[in-house]
Amino acid sequence: MNPSTSRKKKKKATYYDDHNFINTIFSWSLQDIFNEDLYTNKVDYIDLYFKSIEQYFKSFVYPLLEETRAQICSSMEILSSLPYAEVLSLEKKLSHSCGRNHYVVKTDTWKNSSSGYGKELYKTLSGDVFILTDFKPESVNDLTRSGKMWSFVLSAGVLHDTELISTFKVTASKDIDIDETGQKSLFIIFLTNITPNRWIWNALHMGGDSKLVERILCPTDV
Repeated sequence: MNPSTSRKKKKKATYYDDHNFINTIFSWSLQDIFNEDLYTNKVDYIDLYFKSIEQYFKSFVYPLLEETRAQICSSMEILSSLPYAEVLSLEKKLSHSCGRNHYVVKTDTWKNSSSGYGKELYKTLSGDVFILTDFKPESVNDLTRSGKMWSFVLSAGVLHDTELISTFKVTASKDIDIDETGQKSLFIIFLTNITPNRWIWNALHMGGDSKLVERILCPTDV
């Protein structure tokens, strides 16, 4: 028997193995994002000592969500000055990963590409959060206009990126009607990158069992 065929293949982890971090962000409404008290009653004082590793990790969950909310909110307050591009094509990408809505986006040249980044031009990265719309909004209030389509989308991998054209995979916060949007001009606006937030979130949910960590966090009398 061939060892390579008898060995059980380990399932490759995907970008979306994130313990519902992206689902939580995608569940926020505009009101939630601009609500500074969204997690006020859930952010507790973080003590110096803990009864368990689980208690230690959980104590940072809501502060991280609040930090992420504030990060997205801060970007949306300056929506008109953020990097944006016109969408050249939007294609549905079949995927069974967590039931999310996957697409491939191709854009033309990014405008406002150096906004907030000094002389460094904006380049698409995995973990970038965008707003995809069928118009170019100047403020958040524009997103509430009746009859306008918009959705949060998250970059899940860059396929091709030059100064003229960018092609990358995204997952959207809701299903996008390709047939309907195909008749309209689409725009995509960069908000922020949440990759570091996701790394921290995953670390908080990894289920620590280290005796050393437990001894440091949960000291007992000798």
